[in-house]
Amino acid sequence: MSLLSIINSRLGIGIVLGVAKNTSTKTGYKLADFAADFLCKHPNAKLIRAARANQWVITGERLSKEELDVQVDRTIRNTAHSIFEFYHYMHDYPAIREKVIFTPKVTRVLQERADCDEGTIFIGPHLGNFDLGGRAIALQGYKLFVLSYPQPNGGYAWQNKLRREIGMDIRPMSTENMRAAKAYLKEGGFVVTGMERPLDKTNYYPKFFGRPAPVPTSYVRMALQTHSAIVVLACLRNSQGKYELSCSDPIYMKPYEDAQDEIERNAEKVLAEGEKMIGQNPSQWAMTYPVWPEALDEMP
Repeated sequence: MSLLSIINSRLGIGIVLGVAKNTSTKTGYKLADFAADFLCKHPNAKLIRAARANQWVITGERLSKEELDVQVDRTIRNTAHSIFEFYHYMHDYPAIREKVIFTPKVTRVLQERADCDEGTIFIGPHLGNFDLGGRAIALQGYKLFVLSYPQPNGGYAWQNKLRREIGMDIRPMSTENMRAAKAYLKEGGFVVTGMERPLDKTNYYPKFFGRPAPVPTSYVRMALQTHSAIVVLACLRNSQGKYELSCSDPIYMKPYEDAQDEIERNAEKVLAEGEKMIGQNPSQWAMTYPVWPEALDEMP
């Protein structure tokens, strides 16, 4: 069993949840740092190699081996802190409201999208603490239909169950659940899904940071079929240790005569907004799957 599969297993998630719920933030951050240090001492682990390749690409393929070591260490440490904070605060609703700041633009966009007749698909890059941000939005009374990664393992399935406790309707990506999401969008609802966790199989490779990438694109057709807008949404840690929700303007998909172009060119409009957010906050990008598999052999 790989290190990544252990971390994402039901046992791994259970241990993290138990520790995070029953420790102070001071102790929790120390434990998160210890876990990050442990992971970074295993440079051949799949998740570390993936994080390294991803960080190398998004920082312009310029970092030396030593500089990349520092960048990966910083990224894994940020990720460990975010995971601890999510499980520590997940049932402390007043703390979530205090911890997550809604920027004026996010407040305005959420209200405008809720008041209009169109559906909205919120696309989230794996930045900062998107799970905590999602809970904060749900606590504002917004009903979220979340499409999660398809065929979740025991750990992911349990994570989804925990997320449902706050009222979010979370379902793994499937034909049936896509159909339900489209129906919800046609009623003017909010659908949330991830931006860039790479797919094992796909026919579409939109460019992401200048390279073709096997990232999800199903939201393009969903938006076109339901006449919905897309908003890229991120929850980023600020210098005061809190999180700020930020978002793009609504993005509308454009029909193309060629089906391949329609999917890839439209996806690239969405990914471009994610690139801006990730590029400005590279060490908060918690993507530990190889978005560009070829970069595993190219990085220093």
